[in-house]
Amino acid sequence: MQDEALMHLKIRRIKPKESINLRNLEDEFLYEYQVDEINKKFISLNLVSKVKQKYEKSNLSLALAMIDSKILEKTLPFLNEMGLDKLILVYSDFSQKNFKLDEKRCEKILINSSQQCGRDNLMQIELFKDVESFCKKYDNVILLDFETDELLDEKNLKDEIIFVGCEGGFSKKEREFFTRKVKFKSPYTLKSQSAIIGLCAKILL
Repeated sequence: MQDEALMHLKIRRIKPKESINLRNLEDEFLYEYQVDEINKKFISLNLVSKVKQKYEKSNLSLALAMIDSKILEKTLPFLNEMGLDKLILVYSDFSQKNFKLDEKRCEKILINSSQQCGRDNLMQIELFKDVESFCKKYDNVILLDFETDELLDEKNLKDEIIFVGCEGGFSKKEREFFTRKVKFKSPYTLKSQSAIIGLCAKILL
């Protein structure tokens, strides 16, 4: 085992003779390995057992207006380990268009996150160029908007997708696409990444 996979295990401070559980994200098995040897250049693992362990998918999708890619990359593992099924990214009027999604890098982040938490599938990521194209595909969207009076009640959600804005919220034109809007009961202004993580935790945990 070399390169990024090796670095990931080193970060976990794995020591010889210890056991670790890993997934290959290609089947439903959880593999237990014993560490035989580890040094700066490689790690040697010995397969001890494998157990079929399939987790039920949450089927929850959340939408987020595109934010700084560096902040997004730090947010992905939190959403992945809580079990979010799909993150929908949308370029909104207040998104900085120079923020580009590095799909390969995001996939590597999600793979490492899944290995760490034991998830047997990767969180999906879907990207839209603007709010209008997003709304053409999905008509079950609820806007997370602090200018409304309706409080979020996660117990009454069915298949709705809650849409979190970027810094600055949504433009007047974008708000016209949505008939239903909700807000958190917290009186504080949250950053986009705080809102999406808190929303995911509130629904799934």
